[in-house]
Amino acid sequence: MTTVFSLEVVRKRTGGAAEPESAEDRLMAALRELLPPQACAFRGGEGVPDIVICYRGKALGLELKARTESFSEAQAVIFPRLRDAGMRIEVARDASQALNRLREMGVPLKEEPRHAVRDSHREATRRRT
Repeated sequence: MTTVFSLEVVRKRTGGAAEPESAEDRLMAALRELLPPQACAFRGGEGVPDIVICYRGKALGLELKARTESFSEAQAVIFPRLRDAGMRIEVARDASQALNRLREMGVPLKEEPRHAVRDSHREATRRRT
């Protein structure tokens, strides 16, 4: 299934490199760069979340949906079973929401250079006061 939504945030983070075909592929490429080394991510199959992330012994699902898209019949059957088994599944409607959902699930994403500069500036100004 191909989900269509804006991935401008992901394009900026990947530096505009050669882009994979689908939105899920583009987001997966960006996630592989942002995830910590102890986490792994892979594409889900029919009826499971689009992206499955394994981090610290937990399976986390990220389902990508367009604004008007709903769950398939297979997902309506399988998602409750996965949740009962302990998998946390979140739905994201755009790229920034997907990254925020990962942070909410406790997956630390690698720092972006602009945040590193901001944080070091905050530390420097705190020491002066």
